[in-house]
Amino acid sequence: MKSIKFFCAICIICATVACGGKKGDGIQTFSIEGKLTNAADKMLYIEEITPDNGPQFVDSIKCDAKGHFKYEGSMHYQTFFNLHGSLYDYIVLLPTDGDKIEMSGNADDLGRTYIVKGSKESQLMWQIQSYINQSNLAIQELAQMEAQNRSTLSEADYKKAHEITDSMFLAERQTAYRMMLNFIDDNPGSLSTLYALDAPFNHKMRVFYPENDFDIFEQVLQGLNEKCPDNPHTQYYRTRVERARAAASTQEIVIGD
Repeated sequence: MKSIKFFCAICIICATVACGGKKGDGIQTFSIEGKLTNAADKMLYIEEITPDNGPQFVDSIKCDAKGHFKYEGSMHYQTFFNLHGSLYDYIVLLPTDGDKIEMSGNADDLGRTYIVKGSKESQLMWQIQSYINQSNLAIQELAQMEAQNRSTLSEADYKKAHEITDSMFLAERQTAYRMMLNFIDDNPGSLSTLYALDAPFNHKMRVFYPENDFDIFEQVLQGLNEKCPDNPHTQYYRTRVERARAAASTQEIVIGD
């Protein structure tokens, strides 16, 4: 079980998947164009998420006085890109060769307001982010309800109310689980399934845990193996899964590459 937990912490966070051929098969191109509110003369930054070194800075993008920006990008194989104007407010795009991505949103709250068009895989990433946003909003409302109950109810009444909010919390987690699982089922082999697999719940928790849901981790790998087995990101993820599987069977602890 310790090996599975290590796999969760290291593999899933770092091992984003990319398809579209091996590294070096040829340059693929895409573009990103958008207009954001509250983005006059603002700098945006784009990072590529690499299989073994995490996000790596690629370029900066200057918005004009109306918040308009445009970026021409390239990649050796399909991969994920972070786009952000601040450290903690970012979106993840998943372009394919030839995509002309169109974006809109509020630069001050990009992760909760952005809309993307012109890229099927990036729209799948937006769908996952929308699920995460819905879940975060529901949990925030529960937290406010809990705080209100704590400050206004008697001890006996608060205990009863707390049992209700606890059950609502568990129901919300089950809702998030079903949404992400359905997404994985509906999009086999899509790179976006790894993002769904790594989805957070209530910020500090996760939707899926390998010790309980390792069959889902295997399911994602199967789809990636069928669609893009030779891609460097797929190979990295496959190695982690195979190592976790082997270590779990022998009760060994995996502590590094």
